[in-house]
Amino acid sequence: MIFCMSLQPFFDRKTSILSKYISKLHDCKKLFIPMHDNCPGHWYLCIIDFKNSHIQILDSLRSRSRDEFRFKSVKIVVEFCQTFFKLYDIGKDVFQFSVDWAPSILTQDNGWDCGVHVIKHMQTFQNGDCIKASNLRNSIKIHREIASDLVLHKGNREKQTILVIVCTNTSTRVMRSLLL
Repeated sequence: MIFCMSLQPFFDRKTSILSKYISKLHDCKKLFIPMHDNCPGHWYLCIIDFKNSHIQILDSLRSRSRDEFRFKSVKIVVEFCQTFFKLYDIGKDVFQFSVDWAPSILTQDNGWDCGVHVIKHMQTFQNGDCIKASNLRNSIKIHREIASDLVLHKGNREKQTILVIVCTNTSTRVMRSLLL
């Protein structure tokens, strides 16, 4: 990630969107940042824990050849967050936080479930819990649950359109199996 210009113009363009959420950052205890590594097309998670002044990297498919890149990427994002916090007077200082890899993260069984792991980590870590192997056993079911949550979420402005398309193009039997 390289910035070729000042961050101020970037934030000015986004002010209307950002202002809606900025006040919530003052009370934020943990910030979850999904991270993407283009080389193998892999997702991992950065958690900034403001309460414990700590940053963790959760990676379900760690790779010695990519660890240094991923660690540096997290540091760059943390620097960006710090700049953002200063710019909007959020009052959070993440430069002094320790950064390390989360100790006992479940590894994925395949090369394509990293996004599912990131989402499940976000769901479980918000309560301070670790993800359990039993929570990831049936990845097809988890994919369906995540898709259903996204489609049916009250904030999804396209929910009705999606449901009409799915219902008109799918038999009742298939529809039931998708949602269950």
